[in-house]
Amino acid sequence: MNKYNCCFHNHTVLSPCADITMTPEIYNDILSSSSIDWISITDHNSAENMYSFNFQLNKIGIKLIPGIEVQTSEEVHIIIYFKYIKECIKFSKIIENTLIIKNYDPEKLGYQILVDEKSEFIDIKSSPYLGSSSNLTVEEVYNLSKKFKSIIYPAHIFRAFGLIYQLGLPLELDFDAVEVKNEDELIKAQKLGYKRFIYGNDSHFPDQLKNPSCILECESRTFDELKKSLYNGKVKPVWPH
Repeated sequence: MNKYNCCFHNHTVLSPCADITMTPEIYNDILSSSSIDWISITDHNSAENMYSFNFQLNKIGIKLIPGIEVQTSEEVHIIIYFKYIKECIKFSKIIENTLIIKNYDPEKLGYQILVDEKSEFIDIKSSPYLGSSSNLTVEEVYNLSKKFKSIIYPAHIFRAFGLIYQLGLPLELDFDAVEVKNEDELIKAQKLGYKRFIYGNDSHFPDQLKNPSCILECESRTFDELKKSLYNGKVKPVWPH
């Protein structure tokens, strides 16, 4: 059994709310001097930067779980992980087509930047606005994700855009986990009946990438081992993060 330092909730320059410096090069600079060896990229409502980041992270031995953070019609943030990047991209295209706001002003709402494998800016994604909501409900996103045999959980459930914060009560959906940000939130989630937990930095700025948010005890850094760890209680928090 191995132990891996992980950070499973991170944004890139594609997310309009992320810092413009969140490029593959910056990721590599920071992660190469940290203890982290397993991460996920979870941009808002899109996965178009996934291949470029995976290419760069491979250079320094960082394993990537492809992911996406969907904003549902109820304005709830849901994170989904996939076994393969191609599945994540396919899911991403479906979600982008459901986004409510098609056109936006990047000067006001933030740039959505696409990068290549050399970490160079290649385009600004002008449509749709990735910070907007999908027209799909939480339940519809859940059902769609299950067609991809994904891992799905609500992000930062007690904070803005979190499941409990937005809706007040848990939904009767069998999520693979819920994300909590500190020990108090963990206790509150346990009282609501949740049993499986994951811990993420929700990184939007370079400084937030420096420290792991959790430690996984598993055989290897794979999608299947991540899911097994969630169900076996082998995801341990690193406080604070």
